[in-house]
Amino acid sequence: METKNRTKVYNVIILDKSGSMSSIAKQAIDGVNETIASIKRGQELHPEQDNQLTLVAFCGCELRKIYEQTPIGEVRPITTRDYRPCCMTPLYDAIGNTITAVHRMMEHDRNAIASVTIITDGYENASKEYTHTAIRSLIEAYKSEGWLFAYIGADHDVEAVSFSLSIDNHMAFEKSEEDTVRMFNNFQSCRNKYMVDVASVMCDNSIDADQKRDVLRKRSKNFFDEV
Repeated sequence: METKNRTKVYNVIILDKSGSMSSIAKQAIDGVNETIASIKRGQELHPEQDNQLTLVAFCGCELRKIYEQTPIGEVRPITTRDYRPCCMTPLYDAIGNTITAVHRMMEHDRNAIASVTIITDGYENASKEYTHTAIRSLIEAYKSEGWLFAYIGADHDVEAVSFSLSIDNHMAFEKSEEDTVRMFNNFQSCRNKYMVDVASVMCDNSIDADQKRDVLRKRSKNFFDEV
């Protein structure tokens, strides 16, 4: 298939690694690895797409870029060397730095889409660069370009935080081994269904790039509807 006809999919996962995530660290690693495997399976099902992965894990010590715009075929499972929970939750800085970097990479590619998933078990408490207002504005701007945002959380008011950030899709989970596994399974199921929609929209030659983004923008508001 010619490169110009291919859809570049920027898969972005922003994963909290603050100290309170320690109790489900193994399940978080396993869930991310299954998500990686799911994206790889999706790539095989939709060869007209070029899936890339940006995976960052954040705490007060660092924004760890485990993968950055890496072709999914080059992505390997993560381990405890990649994900070691500690300290605080600079949620806004993690979101802001990650999505602006992705936006710079894709802003001139009209045949590209982005899917951003944020997974955290607590409220913002340590950001220094970005404010709540700035993050909300960024998310609203990128949603208008057809980006999908999903907020997954535990141990806080997930719906309220998601709404305050202008994120349409949210899912809460209990911080137990069983419910963390359930959460990742639901997320992967919803993502797989969404990517089928993406494939059908991006391959529709009867509409232009702007119309495709508008269709995806509308569909992305219902990401978790079937959970």
